[in-house]
Amino acid sequence: MIDESTDWVGQQMVNSIEQLYAEYWGRNAGTAAELISTSLHPRDMDSLYDLFAQTGSAQGHLVLDIGCRDASHAIELARRFDCQVIGIDPVPHNIEIARELITNWDMDELVSAQPGQIESLDQPDSSVDQIWCRDMLNHVDLEIGLQECARVLKPGGWMMAYQTFGGEHLEAQEAKRMFAALSLVPENMLPAFFNLATEKAGFSVEVRDVIASEWREYGIENGDVTVATNLLEIARLRRAEEEIVSRIGRGHYEAELAIRQWTVYQLLGKLIPVAYLLRKK
Repeated sequence: MIDESTDWVGQQMVNSIEQLYAEYWGRNAGTAAELISTSLHPRDMDSLYDLFAQTGSAQGHLVLDIGCRDASHAIELARRFDCQVIGIDPVPHNIEIARELITNWDMDELVSAQPGQIESLDQPDSSVDQIWCRDMLNHVDLEIGLQECARVLKPGGWMMAYQTFGGEHLEAQEAKRMFAALSLVPENMLPAFFNLATEKAGFSVEVRDVIASEWREYGIENGDVTVATNLLEIARLRRAEEEIVSRIGRGHYEAELAIRQWTVYQLLGKLIPVAYLLRKK
């Protein structure tokens, strides 16, 4: 997150009007436009499954999907790798929709969903081959949760952890408001704390893949209007704040605003998604 003591203007060249309109937006406009409009060939969200494939998950393996939500990832893991997947989630509503989706996809033989939380896993010691953990570690007691993951993994077992961190462009007040609105643990948004927690739990970091804005870029370049829609809805939320708050309450309003900012902030570098492959030592 940004250091508020940094004097950005004092460290940068201040452009003149002549430079802006004659040089940058005049003589050199074509070069800049070409560079800026050139795709950087971003990866899509399937890259997370490609990363998980490096764990060697296969038929006969047991995978634990922690924070499974609707079990869509658990189903895809079973479909791709022919492994057995147990999805756990602390929210009863998520378990309900997960079980329904599992049945609808006729995946009951390979996938199951049950209540559970990362800080106190029901699985026996050294019983799990791989763990899939996407986009939920920001909400939990990270040190205890990772220790539990290490406990249930077999020696040499793998954990794929997808985590979003606060970037250097995320200002302190933005962070404070967003973290409170989305029930995020502030220290979990720091890469240094994540690294310390993984080490204390007995994991080695085998792969650290900085996704940053790639998925969002890919979506926009391929016609996904999610970010544009979120920007429009942010504008509506701000312009009609008083009315919306009066109807749904301040807490609900803040959550709706923050979840839409989440995607936009990933594009702006305020939030940095990173995918890890961790291995139990």
